[in-house]
Amino acid sequence: MFETMQDRRRGCRADVRTVFGATADLYYEHWGEFFHLAIFEQEDGCVDWDAALERTHQRYFQAIGGAHARRILELACGGGAFSAWMAERTSADVLGVDISDAQLAHAYKRLKKKQLANLRFIEHDIMHIAELDEAPFDAAVWLDAACYLPDKHAALKGVATRLHKGARLLLVDWCRAKRPTALQEEMLLEPFYGYWGIPAMETVGGYEQAFKAAGFRVLELEDLSERVASNWERGYQIALKALAEPTTVERLAEVAVNTIKYGRQAVQLAKNQFNAAMFAKAAADAGLLRYVYFLAEKE
Repeated sequence: MFETMQDRRRGCRADVRTVFGATADLYYEHWGEFFHLAIFEQEDGCVDWDAALERTHQRYFQAIGGAHARRILELACGGGAFSAWMAERTSADVLGVDISDAQLAHAYKRLKKKQLANLRFIEHDIMHIAELDEAPFDAAVWLDAACYLPDKHAALKGVATRLHKGARLLLVDWCRAKRPTALQEEMLLEPFYGYWGIPAMETVGGYEQAFKAAGFRVLELEDLSERVASNWERGYQIALKALAEPTTVERLAEVAVNTIKYGRQAVQLAKNQFNAAMFAKAAADAGLLRYVYFLAEKE
């Protein structure tokens, strides 16, 4: 456990690079190529995962005006699946940035396979996005990743410097309930943060303040928690299935080989992902973990 919030923020920032470096292949094998959640029309237990993802992507792309954009930025692009999805549907230049070299290795393979002239990827830390040597963008998307940042307010201010006036930013992130009890913090949120390398989740109100301070006007705000509940159940079931598979032990052994590059904690961080999936479902079921959609415009 980290002794102070500053220690945890510093440790979690290092863990993000390590955990995705050590476990990216496991995620692609069990979860799929898109790391963000799918929005479902109905939570009736009978879900078409691919169809829900396609509708989700179409909604996001339309929200940022992707079909008419000239330059699109995806923050924390991971393996580049959504960046490539956008690049195939627009003539705009699409740039994906991510802190994880292992994730970007998948992105580069995807780029080589698809050979899209309007798609690029760069390794870059979003906490220093203002230093990105690129012309301004007129659209940006940021999915399921801001929760990992130690200072979300500072990050949003940095993102604002990379956007034209009037540019749209779509941020979809995991938020926490406004006033969890001390017991809920101790029993659900703190273990969840620790297992998934999250310093802390922001509240909806905190994000609204951060957008305003960074020079954005929020156009749309929607709590999608009920419409993504199947994702948490899916992650929980995937974790249970993976734990029961003999090959999972072999895959964790492969992670051990990577400790030379990612440090001795790589294996434990990989194991923690199974716990994280279970605590995510528990926190969501308790209403403590919220999934919130923000569409903003730079003023």
